[in-house]
Amino acid sequence: MRRAVMLAFAAIVGGLVGGLALLAGTSGAAAAEQTVMIVPDATAPVPAGTPAARGRILVPLHSTVIAGGGRTRLNFSGLLSIHNASERHLLVVDAIEYRDQAGRLIERSLDKPVALKPFASLQVVIAQEDVRGGIGASFLVDWSSPEAIDEPVVEAVMVAVHGTQGYSFVSTGRRIARP
Repeated sequence: MRRAVMLAFAAIVGGLVGGLALLAGTSGAAAAEQTVMIVPDATAPVPAGTPAARGRILVPLHSTVIAGGGRTRLNFSGLLSIHNASERHLLVVDAIEYRDQAGRLIERSLDKPVALKPFASLQVVIAQEDVRGGIGASFLVDWSSPEAIDEPVVEAVMVAVHGTQGYSFVSTGRRIARP
């Protein structure tokens, strides 16, 4: 029963991630690029001036996991999710960087900062076949706010289907120093 529930969950999330990539117009060769998913009414104009709060969050995103004593490589799709935890104030996502297992920059997800309304969110999709990050990939998320706010909730969901087995897990972001 538990295995059936996990398979169903993996199929649903895998379909969701695949569906989001299709909605964004990615396929084939373009699937190796990140897709930023955000609805227009979740954003507001980016405020001018000096921010009252700012931070950086590191989120592990395991795009490839080694299993079976090193004999099997499982590639995972990934969904980075950034949530504004404030009920009243904007969260500005200043930058999102995707880095590989050696810490090298693979890609930047935003061309310019994005201001999220209270409780709004944005997602970044990494396709299952995108293995550029390797076994120790991560995201760095730089954020700020014109007001003192609760720290954003930043997580990554990884999903893979290998034969008849489905795998999924969540990785929670951790605050680190922002230069």
